[in-house]
Amino acid sequence: MNAPAQFAERASDGDLDDFAGICLIEAGFVRAGWKEKQLAVDQLQTLAEHWGIADNDKAQGRVQDAMARAFLMLHGRVDARNSAVVMEASCPDDLTRESHFGPPHGSYPERADGFPDDSLEGQPGSRVAPRFTPIALDEVTLTAEPPWLIDGLLPARGLACIIGEPKCGKSFMTSDMLCTVAQGAPYAGRATLKGPVIYLTGEGVSGFKRRLVAMRQHRGIDGKGVPFYLIEDVPDLGSQATDLLQLLAELDVFIAQRCSERPRAIVLDTLARCMGESDENSARDMGRFVNRCGVIERHFGCVVVVVHHVGKDPSRGGRGSNALNGAADVTMLVEKGKAHSTVTIEEMKDGREGQTWEFRLLSHVLEQNHSDPAETMPEISTCVVEIVSEPTTSKPIETKSKNPPKGVTGDLLKVIRRAIEEAGERNVDSVAVPNNVCAVGRENLKRCCALMHWQDQAGKPDSFRAMFNKTLNTLRDAGQIGFDKEWIWLT
Repeated sequence: MNAPAQFAERASDGDLDDFAGICLIEAGFVRAGWKEKQLAVDQLQTLAEHWGIADNDKAQGRVQDAMARAFLMLHGRVDARNSAVVMEASCPDDLTRESHFGPPHGSYPERADGFPDDSLEGQPGSRVAPRFTPIALDEVTLTAEPPWLIDGLLPARGLACIIGEPKCGKSFMTSDMLCTVAQGAPYAGRATLKGPVIYLTGEGVSGFKRRLVAMRQHRGIDGKGVPFYLIEDVPDLGSQATDLLQLLAELDVFIAQRCSERPRAIVLDTLARCMGESDENSARDMGRFVNRCGVIERHFGCVVVVVHHVGKDPSRGGRGSNALNGAADVTMLVEKGKAHSTVTIEEMKDGREGQTWEFRLLSHVLEQNHSDPAETMPEISTCVVEIVSEPTTSKPIETKSKNPPKGVTGDLLKVIRRAIEEAGERNVDSVAVPNNVCAVGRENLKRCCALMHWQDQAGKPDSFRAMFNKTLNTLRDAGQIGFDKEWIWLT
């Protein structure tokens, strides 16, 4: 059994995922000065078969080529435009020996930059791009890329989540919003960055196709070559047997043949269909999905938009593990009303939260093919989106009112309030107490406890001390007070 076959049998699925990441990051880059890559390609065929990539010849060839480049990159024999994970810890020792990669170092041709390969391997000056290079504060610069795909609403890069209950119109809204990106038209009064959009859907495909035809007719863009592309399936991005390799390889081929530029957005509708056999409630499985969305985003330099259902409590974000909520750069909540639906930016890392706008669905009868007899073509209708109101300016997100504590806890809060009124001080000598906030010292508070008969401080000092500290912690956890070693104050 050759080395790749041994690796395929010994490696865990996680190791294979990591290795696939290297291949994907490196796929398609120029291999200047290389004439021997086929030797590595042949030996790595076993890994391609292990991953089940045999249905598409073009995809298979591309992945094999990427595999070869990834392994050769580990030896410093191929330039890497992007940094990659080095898997020496998970690769068997014999896999990294030069005997598995063709002739000895001296037989390899010189690199495009004139450096022989054997002068680079294992040296500090290796051409493999380092991953963890510190950058001085004064040297940090902004990229020239525009930050917004839709000004102030949707970032040009990252992970965006469109969430809502079933049948709330979130897929209608998402496809309409991103069609304006493909057109380069304003969306809800906001400027867009024009570019191709690839929309993958695995739910109600025939109905979704009717929506797209209606949208095309409604917008008057029939035959105008708007670069909005539908894929009638979604990849498995959640389970260990992922379709990630095949997805990127096939999209690379499509983009090279059909698009003049990289996609601006890739939509996955819905997340549940993209999880395969994995569990969206599992932090590990959801984390794997998020990581693979990150690979897609970095590979194409675009925003990845995920359409997802909310849980039982919409205020807690998307259904399942909160790993998705934490990773999203923006989360939009779609809520259906009687006359129209509302979109709210619930969370945004680098923009204004709380923005809202409204849309409604209008019935649209699809235009028929006039060459067919009318009696054989029943009327087909669907809906199109109409924006009712443009996004509002940012509003402070309302916080839930604090329920007043009761019992022993509520009684101590009353004591604290009275103690602050009678013996409170401002601008005390404590970094923990906010400026200009009145605080009371612990000894004064304990004296007030005795005056107001809160617990038996004199008769049971140990019991009082334990109850006092426990109740202070309860009040702090409830957001009612703050305290340090010496001072207590109201929040």
